[in-house]
Amino acid sequence: MDGKFAKISPFQVDPDKIPQNFDLNEEDFMPAEEAEKASMVEKHKSVSYWKDAWRRFRKNTVSMVALAIFLVCLLFAFLGPKLIPYSYGDQYRSSQKLGPMEYSENEQTALSIADSCDGFFATSLQPGSMNAIKKGDYYVQHGGKTYAFTLKKAVEKSILILKADAEPALFVVKEKDIKDGQYEKIQELELTDTPVEGAKEIKLVKTVFPHVFGTDSAGRDIMARTMYGARVSILIGIVAALIVLVIGSIYGAISGLAGGAVDFVMMRIVELIYSIPEVLIVLLLQVVLKDPLQAWFDSGTSAFAQAMGDLGSGIVSIFITFALLYWVTMARIVRGQVLQLKKQEYVTAATALGASNGRIIRRHLLPNCVGALVITTCLQIPSAIFLESFLSFLGLGVSAPMASLGSLCSDALETISLYPYRLVFPGVILTVIVLTLNLVGDGLRDALDPRLKK
Repeated sequence: MDGKFAKISPFQVDPDKIPQNFDLNEEDFMPAEEAEKASMVEKHKSVSYWKDAWRRFRKNTVSMVALAIFLVCLLFAFLGPKLIPYSYGDQYRSSQKLGPMEYSENEQTALSIADSCDGFFATSLQPGSMNAIKKGDYYVQHGGKTYAFTLKKAVEKSILILKADAEPALFVVKEKDIKDGQYEKIQELELTDTPVEGAKEIKLVKTVFPHVFGTDSAGRDIMARTMYGARVSILIGIVAALIVLVIGSIYGAISGLAGGAVDFVMMRIVELIYSIPEVLIVLLLQVVLKDPLQAWFDSGTSAFAQAMGDLGSGIVSIFITFALLYWVTMARIVRGQVLQLKKQEYVTAATALGASNGRIIRRHLLPNCVGALVITTCLQIPSAIFLESFLSFLGLGVSAPMASLGSLCSDALETISLYPYRLVFPGVILTVIVLTLNLVGDGLRDALDPRLKK
C-alpha cells in the first residue's frame, strides 16, 4: 500500500470542513420558556386522518365543484317545493300543455285582480272540471285562517275572489265580467271556520309565478314534479346504498375474519350471485313481489306496513332487490381489507385478551376499513339512482301519483316530438346528480387513500 494513504485514518476529519460558528454560552443551555415550547408545538401540530383527508379533498377542484353542484341539487329537491305554489300531484285544469315560463289565461286574469285590488286574492285553480267549479263543499286557507263554504250549484267559467280584511268575504265572479281588474260578482258565499268532512281545498294565487318547466297534458307543473322526483330518487339512492353498506360490510368482515372453509363457502355464494343476470332478476322480483306487497300494505297490520304502503310496492321492491343482489361488491372489498388487517398486532392482542369475533369486527376491523366503506358507499348511491330511474322508466318503479326522475322521463317519451322539454328537464337533472356523485366519490377515493398522500 502506498505510504501516503496509510497515514490517513478512516475517522480523520478535515479541519477546513469543521464549522467555526459554534459560539456557545450558558444561555444556550437554559431551559426553554413556555412561549418557545408553544411555538414549537404549533409548528409541529399533528393533523388527524379526517382533517388531512378534508385538506386533500379541498385541493381537488373538480370534486369540490361537483360537491357544490350536488348541494344545489339537494336544495332544488328538498327546499324548492316550499318556494313554489304548486304541488307534484295537483292538476291545474286550465294550465294544460303550457311551455316553459308560461302561465294560463285564467291565472293571468286571477293575478291581475290580485294585483289591482288591495286585500284581495284570486284563484283559478279549480278542482273538478276544466270550465266550471262544481257544486260541493270547499275551503281556502289564507293568513293562518281557514274559510269554508258550500257551493250549491256549479258555476261555469268562473273565478273565486277572497277579500281578506276585518270582514272577510268570498265572491264567485264570471271571467267574462272581469275587465281591467274590475268585476261584477255573481254571488257572495257564506263563510265558516270549519270545513265539513270531505271538503276540497282551493288554493289561492298569491304571487306571479309561471310554470318554469311548463306543464304536462294533465295540467301538472313539471318543475314541481321534477323537484319531488329528484327528492325520491336521491332518497332511494341513499337508503339503498345504506342497505348495501350494512349487509356487505357484515358479510365481508365475517368471511375475511373466519377464513378457511367458511370463507371459501361464503365467497362461492358471492360468485354465484355475480353470475346471475341482474336485470332479469330485478324484473322478475318486481313482478313477483308486487301483489304480495300490495296485499301486505292493504292489511295494515302494523305501523311499519302502513309506512311502507305510503312508499308503494315499487320502491319497497327496489330496496329488496338491493338487499338480495347488490351487496356483493361491498362484501368483496371489505373482505380484502379484513384479510390484511386481521394480521395486525392489535387484532392479535385483542384475540389473546379473549375478545369475541363480533367485538373484533366492531371495534378493530370495520373502523379501520372506514375509508373503503365511505368510498364504496358514495359510489353506490349514483348506481342505485340509475337503477331506480331505469326501473321507473320501464314502469316498474315508483307508483303514481308519486314521481321519480325515471318515471318523468318515461312519461315524456310519448310526446317527445311535440314537447321535448318534458324529457330534457328531468333528464338533465338526473344526469347532473349521477355525474356529480361519481366525481365526489372519485375525490373521496383520492383523499381517503393514504397511499396517494402528497
